[in-house]
Amino acid sequence: MSIFANLTHYLAIIIILAIPVTGLIWLIDSLFYKKKRREGKKEPWIVDWSKFLFPVVLFVGVLRSFIIEPYVIPSGSMQPTLYAGDMIVADKWSYGVRVPILNTRLFSKPGEGIERGDVAIFKFPKDEKVNYIKRVVAIPGDVIDYKNKQFTINGEALEYQYVGPARAPEEEDLFVIERFPTGPVGSNEYKEHTIQTSKIITDADRGLGLYHRFPLTIPEGKFLMMGDNRDNSYDGRFWELVDDQKILGKARFIWMNYNCVTSFEDCDHIFTTIE
Repeated sequence: MSIFANLTHYLAIIIILAIPVTGLIWLIDSLFYKKKRREGKKEPWIVDWSKFLFPVVLFVGVLRSFIIEPYVIPSGSMQPTLYAGDMIVADKWSYGVRVPILNTRLFSKPGEGIERGDVAIFKFPKDEKVNYIKRVVAIPGDVIDYKNKQFTINGEALEYQYVGPARAPEEEDLFVIERFPTGPVGSNEYKEHTIQTSKIITDADRGLGLYHRFPLTIPEGKFLMMGDNRDNSYDGRFWELVDDQKILGKARFIWMNYNCVTSFEDCDHIFTTIE
């Protein structure tokens, strides 16, 4: 999966670079060489390919950079919201127009549009060639605490409600409903989502092996990301907070699942929106 992640990273760079290269070749040929060629003489192959590729890479580049981009979920760390193999579409405009590759904002402030509860795509802090997907659980200004499976935001302990057993093969796990605030401190705006958590208290629940010392205040321009499969997720508890510039888009829609194509499993997830 890391090989695939690296390939998608370099593919995005190649597409962006191909736009000016193919466009320039086509333009130079049109201005200087096309008129000098004898009538009926075939165009050089590089010009022919540039004329074909330029509109293609331009369309794909604009689509991936500013509108939507496809991703494949590599693991079960976001169960039950997302399964491994889910093919999703993320929109890029929700988090502001950004410069391709550099991902810096053009017309908005850092953090604008990113809300607590979003399922977001971002560059993995430990290897920025890899794209990760997690839920935004804390935004700038939040004071959070996490211990013994209890998550607290701004002094308010989140509510949990048992909803049933987890899907195989995690028979020892269970589902709970997590209800957490999405608006500013003191507001009555809440969002509920299902998380998958083991009955066993893990080392992370006890505060062992964590990157951060809790309670933790989220600084400006930073976000804490956690997986919905809380006890089987390598997430923001174990590495640094995610910077606004590293956030790529908001996950919106599951259009297919790899396992559904290959073995007719997990087909119930396709054609569903992501909450």
